[in-house]
Amino acid sequence: KWRSIGGKVRQCILPTTDGKASARLLTIPPGTAVPEHTHSGQEIILVLQGSVVDGDAVYGPGDVQQADADVTHMPAAGPGDVCICLLVTDGPLKFTGLLPKLAGLFAKL
Repeated sequence: KWRSIGGKVRQCILPTTDGKASARLLTIPPGTAVPEHTHSGQEIILVLQGSVVDGDAVYGPGDVQQADADVTHMPAAGPGDVCICLLVTDGPLKFTGLLPKLAGLFAKL
């Protein structure tokens, strides 16, 4: 089931077997950024369609990005196609701003 998590970003939470990891599909319109955040564990993103731009790095279909508690970033969907990616985390994201923190709690990110 797809649901909006803010703006035009949508997610579909996927079942996991171990209860520790969280897996979800995200659709992110071109040019839309995820609020700045760091991590309480590992975050792995597999780009399925479109692209993810994070600083100077661009990740396209089939590319994997990994981040941990040492990384603070604000990835965005690149230009062109809607970005569809698989996001797997083993701990909640830690947003840096108050409104994104509240939205993250609501969206269970």
